[in-house]
Amino acid sequence: MFKLQRIGNAVLEPIKENLWESQAVFNPATIREGDHVHMIYRAVEGDNYSTLGYAKLDRSGKIMERWPQPILRREAPYEQRGVEDPRLAKFDGLYYLVYVAFDSVAVRVCLASTTDFRKVEKHGIIIPDVWDKDAMFFPELVRGKLILMHRIEPNIQLAFFNDLEHLLKPEKDYWQKHLTALDKYTAMRPQYWWEAKKIGGGAPPIPTKEGWLVIYHGVDDKLVYRAGAALLDYENPLRVIARFPEPILEPERQFEKVGDVPNVVFPTGTAIFDDELLIYYGGADRAIGLATCRMSEILHELKRHKV
Repeated sequence: MFKLQRIGNAVLEPIKENLWESQAVFNPATIREGDHVHMIYRAVEGDNYSTLGYAKLDRSGKIMERWPQPILRREAPYEQRGVEDPRLAKFDGLYYLVYVAFDSVAVRVCLASTTDFRKVEKHGIIIPDVWDKDAMFFPELVRGKLILMHRIEPNIQLAFFNDLEHLLKPEKDYWQKHLTALDKYTAMRPQYWWEAKKIGGGAPPIPTKEGWLVIYHGVDDKLVYRAGAALLDYENPLRVIARFPEPILEPERQFEKVGDVPNVVFPTGTAIFDDELLIYYGGADRAIGLATCRMSEILHELKRHKV
């Protein structure tokens, strides 16, 4: 069965001297820019209070820069416990950061944007009050539509918009209609033993000649988090073309098995250099790891598991 290869041990760990990231760093958003990778990561202090930090890495996972202060802080009332679990996409020179806000009672999907990661503009809540996480943009328009992948347990759904303005200011009944017809917009459901409890989007979908490569996570009945891979139809990403029946990464190393939430590998970011696919993931909600494979190999193997 196809498995990812890990690169070293954890590539990013907490810094005890920095209060805001003293407890944990995990679940990073990444995007390649030239010969390096921008990383926005969730950082935890105290009793699970989160902000977002910035680091720049080379293709081997070595840290080139790591900023001493958060780039996104808790500000709004609905963010009072945390800004969490970012995902990155870039459109027309702007980086868009989809993240989750937590106020100790509810989670809400929010959006921010930046040109340089130093000045970040928040655009507020983009999905109404429903327990929804693991949201991210497809990095390209599909048939002229902007697609937001999201997760209302236990499945993965897609929401379609005409453009960013439509996302920020949808019709008054847009989300009501979407939620009422949620089955229609469901792209993936739990199917195998290792994802029996729920699945969720991992890193933003990757466009390939075979379709959209989706690296996602699954949770089993014992609350072990593993990573999997699937292919969605390029023109109709609600249709699954292929899907591995077994996980491509599971908790094995110490930093993946022992942490704030044990037995977790949680993929959230990718970067491609030539034929090499880098996958960044949170380990046990405490540190960040890096695993890799050949794009040509994972696509070849996936095609052997058509659905």
